[in-house]
Amino acid sequence: MEEIKLSDNDKEVATPAKRKTKALQQLEELKGVKASQKLLSELLSKSQEEAVAKAAGSQIGSTTVIFGAQNSGFQAGIIKGGVSRTSFRGK
Repeated sequence: MEEIKLSDNDKEVATPAKRKTKALQQLEELKGVKASQKLLSELLSKSQEEAVAKAAGSQIGSTTVIFGAQNSGFQAGIIKGGVSRTSFRGK
């Protein structure tokens, strides 16, 4: 079995300057991780948008809404996106 030896770095006591250097390195790494998270989040959002657009594009035809003689118009709460391929007509 091989003997495990401690390196010189393991024996040293961290000085305030070394602790500060290490903290700064960790801060830079944290900034990099946060930037990576932001980019990955944007990439996920874009890929989800593309998947929705692809699924919506595969739908063929249009939607027809028929009202009774006294009713007409279009009422919607909150629409986050467009309304297309929809026609309205009375009975």
